[in-house]
Amino acid sequence: MTLLDCKAQDGGTVRAIGGDRETHRRLVDMGLLDVAYDVKFKRKRSMLVDFRGEFSAVVTSAVAAQIEVSKR
Repeated sequence: MTLLDCKAQDGGTVRAIGGDRETHRRLVDMGLLDVAYDVKFKRKRSMLVDFRGEFSAVVTSAVAAQIEVSKR
C-alpha cells in the first residue's frame, strides 16, 4: 500500500521510499523511514501529512505514490 492509497484521517508507519534518486535521498534525509504518519487532508493532486507529530508536509500525488506504508 502506498501513501497515495490512504484517505484523510488514516495513519500508520512509513515502510519504504521508492522513486528517483533525489526524491529518495531527500525523504530519507528528512528521517521519514519507519516514522508514524497521519493524513490530515487529501485533495486530487496533493495531501497534507503529519509526520511523527513533529512536522507537516504537503506531499504531491506523484511522491505519495512512491512511499510505501502500513496502516495502523
